[in-house]
Amino acid sequence: MITAVKVGTEELSAPPFFLGIGSCFVSNLDPYLNTWGYRYQFNPLGTSFNPISIAKQLRWIFCNEELSPIFNHQGTFHQLDAANKWQDENEKRLQEALENARNASKQYLNQPGKEVVLIISLGTAHAWFKEDHLVNNCHKLPGQFFQRRLLSKEEIIAEWKHTLQQLPENVKIIFTVSPVRYTRIGLQENFLGKSILRTVIEDLLASPKVVYFPSFEIINDELRDYSFFESNGTHPNSKAVEVVMKRFKAFLDI
Repeated sequence: MITAVKVGTEELSAPPFFLGIGSCFVSNLDPYLNTWGYRYQFNPLGTSFNPISIAKQLRWIFCNEELSPIFNHQGTFHQLDAANKWQDENEKRLQEALENARNASKQYLNQPGKEVVLIISLGTAHAWFKEDHLVNNCHKLPGQFFQRRLLSKEEIIAEWKHTLQQLPENVKIIFTVSPVRYTRIGLQENFLGKSILRTVIEDLLASPKVVYFPSFEIINDELRDYSFFESNGTHPNSKAVEVVMKRFKAFLDI
């Protein structure tokens, strides 16, 4: 039975409650953390990739900050701060579902005396904007509604420093960078976005709340040949995931 866990150099006296938000890495963790005996939930608003949307989701959960106004397109209502599934032909029903998701996350995390560990998997520093408003997901709406822009290191750091100040004292964060290659924007753009994320995290490590787990480096430096990727050459395969999860368990164990 698990009685303690280590986050970076800090030993937590009891198993924390884990919440993952971000890219596919946090969904890959689900069967492993459950097998290891940890409590875990992930992505209440669906898979997310850009760091500013992820920070906003944390404030939505912990600080009751509201999401952006719902967007109506041809009779379907969309919450663009959330993943594609958060759309409905009934606006009230969509609002109620979103509030239910927030309440479920708050209830899960509201455990007196328990530490909370957030596993934040950043996918890319590229983000989509609708009329100068950053969106989490374009919901397969017409492309002319959106423009893509590379977020700067400075604006991401400002967003996250603000968010870290708002989080409760019992919250710790494990950051990682997704090793998935976003080839649709080109390999040069992909690695430019990843490098910005990595330098952002390095600055955020000054906070005692924050540690870093190197899933990106494990996949791209240690497991660098294509036998560790799916046939599309972009997603790590099950063999690679197994290696990363073994290393993650060692990262947590004391």
